[in-house]
Amino acid sequence: KKENASGNSETEIVEDATTTTQGADNERQSEVQQYIEILQRAGVDLSADPELVKRLPLRSEVADLYGSEPVIIGLDTCKAFRETIDPGDAYVGPAGMFNTGTNLMSSYLGNNCRLPARQKKHDKGQTGMRWQVPWGKHTPVSWRGRHVATAGGKGVVQTDVLPVVTIKDPYTWMGSMCRNSYSANWRHVKEHCPNLVANDIDRKKWHHIPDVVPVNVRYTPENATHHESLLGLWNDWYEEWHRVSFPRLIVRFEDLLFHPEEVLTQVCQCAGGEMKESFSYTVESAKQGQAHKGSSGMISAMVRYGNPQKRISDITEDDLMFVKKTVDMDVMKAFNYKIA
Repeated sequence: KKENASGNSETEIVEDATTTTQGADNERQSEVQQYIEILQRAGVDLSADPELVKRLPLRSEVADLYGSEPVIIGLDTCKAFRETIDPGDAYVGPAGMFNTGTNLMSSYLGNNCRLPARQKKHDKGQTGMRWQVPWGKHTPVSWRGRHVATAGGKGVVQTDVLPVVTIKDPYTWMGSMCRNSYSANWRHVKEHCPNLVANDIDRKKWHHIPDVVPVNVRYTPENATHHESLLGLWNDWYEEWHRVSFPRLIVRFEDLLFHPEEVLTQVCQCAGGEMKESFSYTVESAKQGQAHKGSSGMISAMVRYGNPQKRISDITEDDLMFVKKTVDMDVMKAFNYKIA
């Protein structure tokens, strides 16, 4: 045996290094085990890509970002919904701003929840799960009772629908909007997005762009909303939903990734529903069609939204400062989203 200056043999040094490595591997395994189990229950073959486990976020990282438990606003309104609506006529419908998981929520509801009273009154095929709220899932809540969605809105008593609203951390939501802006319109380029505060990149392309970049959303040819900034859109949309007085639930998109079964069970029971015996996971992107190109599936979404570095990696210091000054702190605190 060769010994070093400390009197340790090379064999002992190698064994110590191996033990340290194994300890680190075991610690990481315990940190990701919860998400491995979710993926396994969802039918994902982890053996097909051994590197996948290494890319999964650590449970402690996710807890630092969002807390260790899911957040659902409005559970205190469930009783009022069940007692004021004829259970045989009740519905559940998703709502949410673009890029917040409304299709994922719709998929989870449709595959896992049913309203027995509705099935009894009408027929077994009527589970009560709708693709969207009848006034349009992306439209402001102020449109409830004043607008009928083109897709599936006609003939539905809007007050019979329990809205389940999805929300996403504004930092990552803005990044999602940069990748796919849908009906939101504002001056931006790939090199600076989100661009809450205009910089030289913006001014080079638009000489007279305002210091704070405004955003418009055209919901229909006749109707548009106007917002101070991209963050202003998030503020305006969710502040209004946060303070409504009628029954509704608001669910974090991140909890659909990291606590899906627990969240869906509470949502389903809130409306007087029953969960199917075996929970059905949505692994691939729930978004379909060219308009949703680039949407994340379950695995890539876990990796993206569980990574604290990716949360703000594309946001400039000036834009981060703007968020600190202008984000709706009541909404941030309610959903346990932290200021970066």
